[in-house]
Amino acid sequence: MNPQQRQRKRGVILTNLGLQKLEAAKREAESCKNSEKRYTLEDLSSHTGLDSDTLMKVFSCQVKVDKRTLNTCFQAFHLKLETNDYYFPSTPELTPTTQFWGEAPDVSMFYGRTTELTTLKHWIIEERCRMVTLLGMGGVGKTWMSVKLARHLLDDFQVVIWQSLRNSPPIPEMLADLIQCIVNEPEIDLPTTVQGRISLLMNYLKRVRCLLILDNVETILVDTSVTHKTGYFRPGYEGYGQFFRQVGEANHQSCLVLTSREKPKQIGRMEGETLPVRVLQLQGLQTKEVQEIFNAKGSFWGSQMEWHNLIERYAGNPLALNIVSTTIQKLFDGQIGEFLQQDIVVFGEIYHLVKQHINRLSNVENQIIKWLAINYQPISFSELRSQISPSISPQQLLEALESLQERSLIQKSAACFSLSPIVKKYLNNQLTENKTHYKIKSRDSQTRLIKSTRAKKKTLI
Repeated sequence: MNPQQRQRKRGVILTNLGLQKLEAAKREAESCKNSEKRYTLEDLSSHTGLDSDTLMKVFSCQVKVDKRTLNTCFQAFHLKLETNDYYFPSTPELTPTTQFWGEAPDVSMFYGRTTELTTLKHWIIEERCRMVTLLGMGGVGKTWMSVKLARHLLDDFQVVIWQSLRNSPPIPEMLADLIQCIVNEPEIDLPTTVQGRISLLMNYLKRVRCLLILDNVETILVDTSVTHKTGYFRPGYEGYGQFFRQVGEANHQSCLVLTSREKPKQIGRMEGETLPVRVLQLQGLQTKEVQEIFNAKGSFWGSQMEWHNLIERYAGNPLALNIVSTTIQKLFDGQIGEFLQQDIVVFGEIYHLVKQHINRLSNVENQIIKWLAINYQPISFSELRSQISPSISPQQLLEALESLQERSLIQKSAACFSLSPIVKKYLNNQLTENKTHYKIKSRDSQTRLIKSTRAKKKTLI
């Protein structure tokens, strides 16, 4: 991979003393004016008059800002900015960010996700999260979000590396690639053991502020339909679990971002709302963003209700809606209502997208979604427990529901569970096809039986 470089702007950075003064004043303001509740990023922005991105740079103490910005921030908390509160970094005028993008997609046509991007930047820059995982169904936009996030954070890291795990690289190879990118040397003596390479990489993550993004983590996890275990690593890939655990637990100045359809077990054990390991469940797009995607394709016509029904049908999934937009344009001249009237939801690439998810489910998960498919009303955990097969223990039911929800295959509202619309339609289609196949098979069997009986009668005569 060829590195790219980006020039940083000139400015100052808070000293430890300056940061302590600002943090102390912020805590006092939270206690006196905010009922001892921590200020959110939006609260701080309103209080200081500075935008969220600038505030994250101020509190990170890693990125240079204008001296007037610090002065504004200090004045908002009735502080005077003094010379020992900041310093001019002694680095040269050019402080490049080394970038490795691998097969990252072009995200110039990126729509929406402002809230999610703000949340992620807040976690990584201000709250100094060491590991962040983006979860969601295939096609929901995890890959694009990871690239867009990295583009936004270029000024905050010395090294940015984006790497896909789509081809399931062995852990020694992946670690070697990351180390060589950070060191930026074509040849380097590497430890022969996985743990040795992890330890070496962790040393670099402590010394150099790095943003590492690993895309498609689900490819190194076991197929649940075979093992009946969710979130475990494939044989030979357990080293990834060691690496994730050390990144999440060790103290360092870098951040690892993962994207996955399924959550690795190690992440679940370390994550928490106030812990340095966080998980963001990526949901579908809203009407405005979907309309922007469609407008890039051409002209479409539909009432507000028709737009709403279309987006709800596909749970705002960008990939599914992008596929559908082509069909509506080519076959229905952009008329959304005409397409909706056909009641054809799952077809083409959308069918294969859903099938990929269903094929990886365990036996218990399959039983749950099939039960939800034939029962139209949302149901609580207690009701589901009392009505589903007694062979499924409460523990298995709990774990399966959590796994299905993390993959966006089921929805939860008011403590009741239901299927995602696109998954429900897929399963209902499968049930219908199975019934039809059974009827045809049964009819053929009856026909053969009748013919056989007639033949025997003729023989007897």
